[in-house]
Amino acid sequence: MRAIDALGCCAVFALLAACGAQPEAQKEPPALEEVPPLQDFGGIGGDFALVDQHGAPFELQGLRGQAAMLFFGYTYCPDICPVTLSKMGRVYQLLGERQQELTTLFVTVDPKRDTQEKLEEYLDYFAIDAIGLRGDKEAIDQVVRQYGAHYSLGAEQDAYLVDHSTYTYLIDQQGKVRFLFRQSDGPELMAAVAEQLFAEAAKP
Repeated sequence: MRAIDALGCCAVFALLAACGAQPEAQKEPPALEEVPPLQDFGGIGGDFALVDQHGAPFELQGLRGQAAMLFFGYTYCPDICPVTLSKMGRVYQLLGERQQELTTLFVTVDPKRDTQEKLEEYLDYFAIDAIGLRGDKEAIDQVVRQYGAHYSLGAEQDAYLVDHSTYTYLIDQQGKVRFLFRQSDGPELMAAVAEQLFAEAAKP
């Protein structure tokens, strides 16, 4: 079950409250007048290889046949990252049985602080089976370039912030980027667009 567990909820909701944001899962779902179609972003994306939060090698091509939501962030992020991960919990709820066909990929842009152990502990709070990915700076920068993303580390200090892209990339079963979600897009829209991938794959 991918629903956020009690410990995860406490941690996420406390952080969201501190940021002055209301958890999206508690808002009334907005009516979707029209679901935007899937697109072909041939200029960005592609296969890559990093290491997951358990220390195992990860290659995107290993997810062939599985859709994915990918975004860049870091575990010390005060707002965008916990909101996005919390939102993904709601997306899985909306997808029902289809949730097993979608994987969440969290690529850290702060590997210095986001150790393997830190990534594992952080992602466990959200209980959505997200795959945390890290590597050396060169490997991460390559993936960032591939996906047309960006990040900028703050001044070196004990608690620095990182400015980073906020898009969530919907990757289809063949490893191609098919939609870019903005931070303002709600879980209802994200689930509805993802369902188009499943319907597309089911066509003869």
